[in-house]
Amino acid sequence: MTFLEIEKYIDRLYNNQNIGLSRLQKGLYSKEEYYKLFRDVITIFNKDIDIDEAREILYKESKVEDRIKRFIFELEAAPGTVITYGTNKYRETIVIGNKQEIDVDGNYNKEIMEEDSIFDLASITKIFMSLSILKLVQDGLINLTDKVTKYVPEFINLENVTILDLLSFNVPLKTIRRIDEASDVNEAKDILKKIYIDYDNDNFWPYTDMGVMVLRYVLEKVMGINYYDYLKEFIFNKLEMNEMYIKIPSSKLDRVVSTNMDGKIYNDGSYIINKEPSKGISYDKKARILGNNGEFLVGHAGLFSTVNDMAKLSNGVINNNILDNKYLDIMIKNRTGRKYRIDGVDKYRQYFGLLCFLKNPDKINSHLFYGLSGKSLASIGWTGNHLEIDYLNKLYLFMGSNRSHNHMTYIDNKYKDKVKILDNGKKIFMLPNGIELVDSTNYSKEKNVEVINPLLELLFKYKMLEDIYSINKIKINNKELVRKIL
Repeated sequence: MTFLEIEKYIDRLYNNQNIGLSRLQKGLYSKEEYYKLFRDVITIFNKDIDIDEAREILYKESKVEDRIKRFIFELEAAPGTVITYGTNKYRETIVIGNKQEIDVDGNYNKEIMEEDSIFDLASITKIFMSLSILKLVQDGLINLTDKVTKYVPEFINLENVTILDLLSFNVPLKTIRRIDEASDVNEAKDILKKIYIDYDNDNFWPYTDMGVMVLRYVLEKVMGINYYDYLKEFIFNKLEMNEMYIKIPSSKLDRVVSTNMDGKIYNDGSYIINKEPSKGISYDKKARILGNNGEFLVGHAGLFSTVNDMAKLSNGVINNNILDNKYLDIMIKNRTGRKYRIDGVDKYRQYFGLLCFLKNPDKINSHLFYGLSGKSLASIGWTGNHLEIDYLNKLYLFMGSNRSHNHMTYIDNKYKDKVKILDNGKKIFMLPNGIELVDSTNYSKEKNVEVINPLLELLFKYKMLEDIYSINKIKINNKELVRKIL
């Protein structure tokens, strides 16, 4: 590959990075960073070895395995993880750690993570609603500007709220009572249907579960079937996603990753160790109540899946098997992000598209790797999951994890100074009852730095390697590789 070819290749990636983005989202990954990233790819190709050997060299030289080992075994940021990532020719999966550490009685009961482990997707469930609603738009069945009450008039307090308002988090919503305090599904439905616009909320922090719950009713009214059946018919079956569950079959419960036994401590000093979500039951209490423990899919949470099926979803998005690019472009347009200043310091409100995260100019708060194209999206889940799809560069990554199992998931600011940081960086919090748990309250940001971004850098190297081999008319066979880290 000549220097001119390299220059053109990097120019294309840099241009891809900026396509369709707002001014503040552009140029976040410099050309110099791309040159540095690809330096060893060029060196390897010049050794005249086959692509499998080249990938293995890149993997080892990246030291991502060491970073993942440290993340899971030393920092103990999560009990375990399965991560899959790929190009249109190659998919690599990493398996490490445990899917369970202790049982509901607090007894040590270790279960090893496997490639086919089943994860509670938590808020990654929202991505399916965005895809579903946009599919209805693409098929001409609804418009984004339609009022919600056109389809579900029983939401009487949302008279002027549009479908787009709910998809884009642009209306602050409130319920008369907390849905997760309802005694049963009927009471929960009654609370939800009285949802209203909270005019006292400036919507500065726009992320909410509420709009997706309402959109479920819109979709079911338009299609005449329940939401989960819609997903099976129009996405799961089409993409051969055969392990998408809202209720796990009893024969597969042993494959489910535990998300319970997490600790929370509140401002008044009260605390809990959360035993409620047993295997196969959604961590999210609203999803459990409104979904009647797996009878219905609520929309904001409640789906379970494997890394294999999430790879199929990612490829389905990339290959336009769900939506045309025109509608994906609508999905990833910035709807909320903007710059503001506090005490002379620039800060950024979180950047959202339609139920998905976009690049944030504040790197520590960005859930999308900066090197990806402007046609990318991300989604994250409370239980420890992460999804990134770049449908222009044709790259994806899904991380299934269980950071909520046997870890601290909430520590009120009043008690943050009680977190003890060990010499190796591991963070420990002791509950008032003397039980020590690893602090995973900053997991979402830490995983991006320690795991996600390094793996996506490696994936870019794999992609460049494939492109070089293709330029030189060397045949590349499709391949999948599983790496189990002990």
